[in-house]
Amino acid sequence: MVGGRRSLGMAAAAGATAIAMRTAYCEVASDNVSPVKLEDRAKADWIEVSQRRLADSFAGWGGSLQYESAVRSLREAYALPLSAMTSVRAHFASEARKGLAGETSSLAMLPTFVTKRVTGEEKGDFFALDLGGTNFRVLRLTLEGGGSVGPVKQGKYNIPDSIKQGTGEQLFGFIADAVATFLARECGGNPTGVLGFTFSFPVEQTALNSGKLLVWNKGFSASDVVGRDVVSLLQAQLEERGIELVVKALANDTVGTMEAASYRSLDCTMGVIFGTGTNGAYIAKTAAVGKWAGAPSEEMVINTEWGNLDMSRYQNGFDRVVDGSSANPGRQMFEKMISGMYLGEMTRVTLTSKPVLSGFSAPCAASLASAFAQGGTFTSASMAACEADGSADLAEVGRVLREAGITTTTIRDRVLVREACVCVSTRAARLSAMGVVGMLDLSAPGKTTVAIDGTVFEAYPYFKERMEGGLIEVLGAEAASNVELVLAKDGSGIGAAIIAAIAD
Repeated sequence: MVGGRRSLGMAAAAGATAIAMRTAYCEVASDNVSPVKLEDRAKADWIEVSQRRLADSFAGWGGSLQYESAVRSLREAYALPLSAMTSVRAHFASEARKGLAGETSSLAMLPTFVTKRVTGEEKGDFFALDLGGTNFRVLRLTLEGGGSVGPVKQGKYNIPDSIKQGTGEQLFGFIADAVATFLARECGGNPTGVLGFTFSFPVEQTALNSGKLLVWNKGFSASDVVGRDVVSLLQAQLEERGIELVVKALANDTVGTMEAASYRSLDCTMGVIFGTGTNGAYIAKTAAVGKWAGAPSEEMVINTEWGNLDMSRYQNGFDRVVDGSSANPGRQMFEKMISGMYLGEMTRVTLTSKPVLSGFSAPCAASLASAFAQGGTFTSASMAACEADGSADLAEVGRVLREAGITTTTIRDRVLVREACVCVSTRAARLSAMGVVGMLDLSAPGKTTVAIDGTVFEAYPYFKERMEGGLIEVLGAEAASNVELVLAKDGSGIGAAIIAAIAD
């Protein structure tokens, strides 16, 4: 060690052991933006319609009214008719405008200091870091101009809970060790260059390359970070390891997703995430941002932080249980109703509630109450498997339940489990549509491209179709046709590099 700094080789060696078992390296597709493929189905085949028809067919089966009561409880709890969606739309607009004015609001509406639009002609080699969920990514990519992104090398690292919930020094040290290992393995040493940092947590930015963490979410709680500049914390750890990369841009994942799509589609003005968490960003006229006190500009990308939208007036009893037992009661209410981190838990709480549990056969109810007694025992992936089950006897639902320890089920039991999944996810999709509509209401009218990323949107069965249905129902078919949804897969990291490319 010289002057308190480690060489890159020393840093890579020191960090390699800690991260080797949680690492994946690959070259990923550079053309990551694609039109959203919506499955064209007759309304009778929509999951929310076909499941309702299936569940209703078992009414009166066995001579008990408890099943019917359970189904009714589910549908009433998660109903989101047009009138409710219209109310959420108005509520979003009200909170957003207060946030933009600097008034007290559940929507932070954070200026990002991104005041330039991407041209698609930016060129050069860039690095990006993407932190925001279970995995942390390091990327090296080439912008070739003409809206083309060249080869993208990627290292993906799983962050242990002990790091997420340890100290800030441990977290940013882990990140820097991963960067050192990536550079040594994929880049042949320690190149110099600029770096974009996607940090997908609520941050109050003070410049394009600096910002203070407002609050942790998504299972992170590293100490001594809230209120501090996350770029300074990262840069210090990079410099300690002798890594000669300079952070030029700090971005939220929604902003990165939008910029990644904008490099190819210049009319992209919004970025949205529907994954472990959820959020949205859009291009606003700076004149509408009353609290902005920085340098004059015509436009400004705004990070809405819509996951924190106050939804107390729209919560049902199950929402209140999930919220109350979470690590941040009273916060991130919108996120808890629609994101992958919470959908499975919402369904678990619903299934084990007395009104719904009483609708199962006695053996199934007893096993279900025991198997799902603890939080986290029913996941969003389990929900997706249940909803994708097209078999006549719902064999996949049965498999999911057997793996949880519930070995005795009737077909009606399996139908009721699937009914709960569909009710929870359909409301989530329709609420997700209202987030997009809320940003549309704040934007200039006309054709708009919305870049979306996240496994819930991409992979959850029929989620995007239900979301699209919500857009059409609220906006009308003609206005909805002006909104083009594109999938910007893993776009947040590429977008951060693009923001670094346009930084002064």
